[in-house]
Amino acid sequence: MKVFLDVSVLTLATYVTGIQRVTREVALRLLDDAGLEVILLHYHAREDCYHRIDAARFQDYYRRRLGKKERMITRTRVELSQIGQGSVFFDLDAAWMSRMKRSYLLPVLKRQGAVVIAHIYDIISIRYPQYCLQRGVYNFMDFLGAHLKYADALIVNTKATAQDLEKLGQEIGCRVPPCHVVPLGADFGGADGAAPAPGSERRPSAGWEPITAGGCQAEADPDLDEQQVPPELAQAVEGAPYLLMVGTIEPRKNHKMLLDAYDMGLCKMGYHVVFAGYMGWNMEDFQERLERHPDYGKGVFHFAGLTDAEITYLYRHARFLVFASYAEGFGLPIIESILRGTPVLAADIPVSREVAGDCCVWFPQDTPDEICRLVKHYEEREEEYRALKERMRGYRSATWEECAEGMKNVITGTTLA
Repeated sequence: MKVFLDVSVLTLATYVTGIQRVTREVALRLLDDAGLEVILLHYHAREDCYHRIDAARFQDYYRRRLGKKERMITRTRVELSQIGQGSVFFDLDAAWMSRMKRSYLLPVLKRQGAVVIAHIYDIISIRYPQYCLQRGVYNFMDFLGAHLKYADALIVNTKATAQDLEKLGQEIGCRVPPCHVVPLGADFGGADGAAPAPGSERRPSAGWEPITAGGCQAEADPDLDEQQVPPELAQAVEGAPYLLMVGTIEPRKNHKMLLDAYDMGLCKMGYHVVFAGYMGWNMEDFQERLERHPDYGKGVFHFAGLTDAEITYLYRHARFLVFASYAEGFGLPIIESILRGTPVLAADIPVSREVAGDCCVWFPQDTPDEICRLVKHYEEREEEYRALKERMRGYRSATWEECAEGMKNVITGTTLA
């Protein structure tokens, strides 16, 4: 069975984070499957065509950190006419960012008899356009609309996203292809536990996924040696108990609420707050407030471009992770924190409930005073805090092997249907 994967966005990306991380992890494992003939594609904008990616070089680069990324893209053209009867076109990457618009591509492939499957991470761009770049919203509308019309199956990561798609279909009066729920993996590194790709060792923390062993406890990955801890991290960690936020600093993630909580009471209670992630778009006001804060660098800390081990160090030593997003597709930082035995204070949204179950302490959105109250509550009741940590020990996440196997089952099941 031929499976065509457009990995153009991954191969152009500077950092392998978020969706590109998912694309890398799943693509590597599908390439290993003897039952599939996986053909990796790179869209060449100037030639307006796909070029084939050398699978061996792709594996060397993304699994073994060998070679150069640009050398994996061959001069062999893959014409659209080659993707037809008996083939699967699987949209796994952030293809709405590609110049090859799906409103043009998919009807061509369907006329030729190809099976079309898409991984829909979320529909935040549709439901919450105020948190997204305008251009990205338009591009995603084209992408999603084309797949709602032409896809044979959709893969989502949570039941909440599947329900959201069904509701959207009812609202706009269109069919929704069958949705299959396949949770994302949470173990770190390329297939076979390889190290991250070149250039990703020091990287922004947007959608960052550090070292974990899927289904294992937090103790599965090593901490930094004391001599390896950068002084600025040591200052944030050792000076006082702290609350941590991990991920791109952008409007949807609601970082301002934790800073509000610091000003409203966490500071007086002797707590620090730590933000780990690069500064995203449309956050100029927050950045100015953060960097002008009188406690910046003393009780309020911001780190970007940390290594995997440094982020793990922050997770391990935090009193709580705070996850305050208005909307999410999956919420990997919650899983990462739980696997390290660090309790999570999370905004009560359906996706987070589904991912974390009873392993989080929930708060209503935009209630910094409730953050202060919860921190004080567990400070005064240490036995409840220990019980919360103990409850998390039974948590199990999916692995990337399981994630890729689930996606493969959708691919093969759809073609046999």
